[in-house]
Amino acid sequence: MSSNKKVNLKKVILSAAIILLTLAGVLVYALSWQGDTKDIEAVADSFKPLDGWQQTDSRVVPPRFLCFSGACPEVSESWTIKDKITQNSVKRFIGNSSDINRNHSRCVDYDDSKVLDSCEYVGERGDYQFSIMIDYNNSTNSTEVYLFIRRKGQIYD
Repeated sequence: MSSNKKVNLKKVILSAAIILLTLAGVLVYALSWQGDTKDIEAVADSFKPLDGWQQTDSRVVPPRFLCFSGACPEVSESWTIKDKITQNSVKRFIGNSSDINRNHSRCVDYDDSKVLDSCEYVGERGDYQFSIMIDYNNSTNSTEVYLFIRRKGQIYD
């Protein structure tokens, strides 16, 4: 009878080890899985920087099972312009201005020739929301343009 108990104990320990290894494998897969980014990158590519805009940053965070930053997928890009820019320049960058959400944007009602110091435009394109921030730096006489793209509901409701 005691040899049967030893065999059963070995089976229980072996079964528990297999279950734990399987769970560990599933956890590693869930933490390391990254989805496809081509659709969010296509949205980012639909924004067209103007001549003279120097790209300073570009990041793509792919979709994951667990998003520790709270925003995945996400694309963020930025450009520097060696002067002030106008409302018309931003409209040309955005392309389709009907994508802009007027309730959540600042400066959207400015005249096209208005020079911008600090503005934000938010809107939707496809299954994503975008935020464009304009920030003029007086000491360097340059303007920073920041573009963030996330899934709907992550920038505004």
